[in-house]
Amino acid sequence: ADLPAGRDFVDGLATMLVNRDPADLEGVAVHLYRAERSMERRLFVDADGELLILPQSGTLHLFTELGRLDVAPGSVALIPRGVKFKVAVDGPSSGYVAENFGAPFPLPELGPIGANGLANPRDFESPVAAYED
Repeated sequence: ADLPAGRDFVDGLATMLVNRDPADLEGVAVHLYRAERSMERRLFVDADGELLILPQSGTLHLFTELGRLDVAPGSVALIPRGVKFKVAVDGPSSGYVAENFGAPFPLPELGPIGANGLANPRDFESPVAAYED
């Protein structure tokens, strides 16, 4: 997809797929993003659903109401519904955003293999408290 160059995170978002209407509180939308500069004096909030952000290239620095997260390619960030955030980038970045309109994502259970499961607390990161002067 041809996304506009020189725009920040919000302006470089292109919707590729939508399944159901957000008003139904079911379904998903998939977007592509490309950002060449950080968001300044702007915030983004999604009142329709939660966002899964999957960077393909470039690290994203997410500043949320809950703290700061650094999300590199190979990682996934989850921004809950209604949480305000802004995005800072070190250089050109691109990736995917999945917007979930349905029930919130639960933390996975440890499952039948117990402590050797795929959902150990060490596999999850939470925002680091931060402030701006």
